[in-house]
Amino acid sequence: MAEEQSDARGEARQSFFAKQQLIASAKGIMQQLSSVVRSATLYPAAHPFLLQSADLLLAKIDGMSTARKALSFYIVNNELFFETHSVPIDQSLAFLVEDFIRRDIGGIVFKPGLTRDEIIRFSTLMNEEVAKFSMAGDVPAILEERKIGHIELHRVLLVDKKAVSAVKDARQRAGEVFMDAVTTVKEMVDAVGMEKAVNMRALNTMVHSMVDNVLENRDALMGLTSIKMYDEYTFAHSVNTSILAISLATYLSFEKPQIASLGVAGLLHDIGKVYIPHQIINKPDKLTDEEWEILKRHPVEGALILADVPGVTKLAMIGAFEHHQQGGARGYPSVGGVLYQHPFSQIIALADAYDAITAARVYYSVQTPPDKAVRILVAKRGSSFNPVLVKAFVNMVGLFPIGTLLKLNTGEIGLVVHQTRDLLRPHVLLLDKFDGSERENGKQVNLQETAGGKYKRTVVGTIDPYEEKINVKQYLG
Repeated sequence: MAEEQSDARGEARQSFFAKQQLIASAKGIMQQLSSVVRSATLYPAAHPFLLQSADLLLAKIDGMSTARKALSFYIVNNELFFETHSVPIDQSLAFLVEDFIRRDIGGIVFKPGLTRDEIIRFSTLMNEEVAKFSMAGDVPAILEERKIGHIELHRVLLVDKKAVSAVKDARQRAGEVFMDAVTTVKEMVDAVGMEKAVNMRALNTMVHSMVDNVLENRDALMGLTSIKMYDEYTFAHSVNTSILAISLATYLSFEKPQIASLGVAGLLHDIGKVYIPHQIINKPDKLTDEEWEILKRHPVEGALILADVPGVTKLAMIGAFEHHQQGGARGYPSVGGVLYQHPFSQIIALADAYDAITAARVYYSVQTPPDKAVRILVAKRGSSFNPVLVKAFVNMVGLFPIGTLLKLNTGEIGLVVHQTRDLLRPHVLLLDKFDGSERENGKQVNLQETAGGKYKRTVVGTIDPYEEKINVKQYLG
């Protein structure tokens, strides 16, 4: 068991940090390209400083090209990507991205065989008048004319009706997967309560659909976890926990079978509550000491239930047993000796806590907005939760998770609908009517968008939707 835990931690750590290193290297290339372009405005082509700057860029490109035939960068909706990885746009990249957009450049590819002279000629081209470049209908021809054969440019991709329709279809599929998952959990809980056979094949199939959906469009399914369901809380909470756990595992670059196993464990982590009286589960007042001791039995009950279900993995049993063991002496159930919580249990504990903090229950007079929930998790890193996982979770959901209402320096109000690599600059849907009509007709903007090297919009604060009675559910469902 110890070797299994160590292997899981090692694989996750290696793949996660490899991805972060890849993104950092990609950003370094674009930063250096920006530096060369700026230097080309100050120095002639043969100047030593410009030559040195171009050599440094070439070295960075060559360093990343060993395992790739070409290095491809794209700009989509003012967001920079290296292959499929989002690259943070800071002030050092703002001018370069603006220059690309003004010239209708939506992508740049560095091909094998690139030379220093080509880099300098390209940088000189980037400093010519925008109109001249934009009017050149045949981009390959102008590059060929300048003898730039190993840099490929792509025009800005226009968002057409098919793309918009695809986004809507993805959102609809996510909603269907979410509700199917809730139904599957309900059926399993009913089967356990009536001591009937549990259909693990249906549950595993459901989890694989969730994994595929998260891999296809993580934001669409994660956005649904912000829609809290009063009447279906117990079941929706299990689904939300599973979605968040799956999403974190994909962010950490787990292998797909591991992600699926974690998804199953997330769905089943609270199965032991089947044997806890409903009056305790749904009690609106503070639990008595006796009631609290009864509730604390559900991890043990869950592990025992799952031990009798054919086809359930040991990881699901471990997750059910361990997901409340964080927090030292306050964790439960108590075990003798040193506690080593399985990495899957640590992820489930984090996902479970986040959803519980933001939960909507009939008897809650005050709900916690997602941005405040993130701050609570950060405050508990190292004591209740693994600090590395908390950092990864925050990087994934952002400092302003999907469903957060933001006040912008322009006086506008935006609802977070998509995350970028910049934790402070997500995509937001601008709201002005607050009646749900903006979902179809509103304007979505990227807070990374710049003008003159400065951000067009900046967050100046958050808005509590519960205090202001703004229904964010109508935009996310």
